Amino acid sequence: MARRKKRSALLALAALVLALTGVVTTLERPVNPSDLPSGLAVLMNAESTALYCTGLTSGSGSPGRVVFYNTAGSSRSLSVNVVSASGQVYAKTVELAARTSQFLVPSQDVKGSNFAVAVQISGGGVVAEEVSGTGRADVPCSSQGVTSWYGGGFDTLVGSSAWLSVYNPTATAAVFNTSLFSAAGLTQPQSLQGYSVPAHSVTEISLARSVVNTSNVGVAVTVSRGSLVIVGVQDSRGTISFDQGARAAATESWFSDVTTAASALAQIRVTNPNDVPTSVTVSLTLGHYAIPAQTINVNAYSTGLVSVTPNPAIPAAGYAAVTVASREPVVSTLATGVAPTIELISYEAPATAFLIRNFTGRGFDAASVTNTTSGTITVSVTSLTDGAPHSSTVVGDVKVAARGTLDLASVVPSLRRATNETYIVASSREDMVVSLTLPSHPAGVDVMAPLDGR
Repeated sequence: MARRKKRSALLALAALVLALTGVVTTLERPVNPSDLPSGLAVLMNAESTALYCTGLTSGSGSPGRVVFYNTAGSSRSLSVNVVSASGQVYAKTVELAARTSQFLVPSQDVKGSNFAVAVQISGGGVVAEEVSGTGRADVPCSSQGVTSWYGGGFDTLVGSSAWLSVYNPTATAAVFNTSLFSAAGLTQPQSLQGYSVPAHSVTEISLARSVVNTSNVGVAVTVSRGSLVIVGVQDSRGTISFDQGARAAATESWFSDVTTAASALAQIRVTNPNDVPTSVTVSLTLGHYAIPAQTINVNAYSTGLVSVTPNPAIPAAGYAAVTVASREPVVSTLATGVAPTIELISYEAPATAFLIRNFTGRGFDAASVTNTTSGTITVSVTSLTDGAPHSSTVVGDVKVAARGTLDLASVVPSLRRATNETYIVASSREDMVVSLTLPSHPAGVDVMAPLDGR
C-alpha cells in the first residue's frame, strides 16, 4: 500500500499547499503503476495529469455525479471522456477556474447502466470525487490503474447486489483474474479468469453470479496484462455504497469513527486471502470505557467479522476508534447501516497528506485523524477558500499522541458545516489516516472517503 514518496517539507504547510497539495493526480504512462509517483508527490507545475473515475450507475439510488475541484492558483482545461459499459462514448472540454468546482452526471451524457470517466488535465491541481445520487456515499477518482486490487464485505443476499466496476485506462486490452472469498472458502469462477477489458472501456462484474445469496464476500483481482481502475459497488436494498479497495492486504488497519449508536449496525468485516488461517484482533478506544479486545480466527481463503454494534460488551457512547491487527495480511472493511441495510467503506492506508472537501454539500458529523505510530506526531491543517486562488490559511498545528485519535472538528469547527472550503491535513511521514462521516440518523452510518493522493 505504500504509494507515496517521503517528502521532507510537509510540516511547512503553506509550502505544501503551494507546491504539493493541489495535485492528487499523476501523469498516466504505459509503465507499471508502481513505478509512477503518486498524487501528492507530483508538483503543481506538472505539464499534464490524469484522473479516472468508475463505479457510477444509472440505477436506483445512484445516477450519481463526478465533482471536480481545482486546488491550483490558475485555471485548468479538462479533456473529459465519458464511456458506458454499452460502448457509448461522449467527449467534451471543461474549463475549471482556480479554486472552483464543477460536476458532471455521466448518465446524462451517454446511455447505459455503468459508466467511467477519463480526464486529461492541462497541468496539476485538479482533484475529483464520485458522489452517489443520494449523496450518502463517495469514492475518490484515481490517478492511475493498478495491477492488484482487494475489496471485502460485499453482500449478495436477496434484496442486495454487488459488483465490480472495472475500467481500462490504457490504449491496449487488459487481462485480469478474480478470486472470491466467503465463509465457505475460495471460489475462482472460470468466467472470471483471463477476463479481457478492451482499451478505454468499462465493464461490470456481478459478484452474485458466482457467489449466490451470501454475506461478507471478499474479492482479489490480479491483473496479468495492463492496469485497471476498479471500484466495488454495493447496492443494499437500494442503498448504494462504494469500496475503493486496496492494492494489498495489510496486517494492521484503522477506522477512526465507528458508530456505537444503539439503533445502528457496525461491523468489521475481514477477508483472509492467504493459504493459512490467521488470528485477527479488533481493539477499540471509546471515551473512558475499557473495552476488551475481540479476537476471531479466520480460516484460509475465508471471511469473518466482529460486531461493534449491536454488541453487549460495547456501550452506545458515540464514536469508537478501531484498530484491526492480524498475523497474516488481511483485507478489513467497515460495514455500517441500519439492519438489514449496509454501507461499505474500505480501510485507508497511512499517508502524509489528505484532502478534505465537502463534496456532498452536507458537511460532516465527524472528522478525525489517527496516529498509526508508537510516537507523537505533529499534524498541520490548512484551508483553501473557493474563489481565492492565492489565499491559504494555516488553521493550526496539533500534536496527536501515539496510537491516538484527534477530533479534527475541535481544530476546525467549520468542518461540521456545509462550507465552501477545502482542508489539507498533513504530517511529516506516512503515519496517519483520516476518517469522515456525514450527518445521519442514527449517527455515523454514512462514512466517507477522504482524498489521499492515490
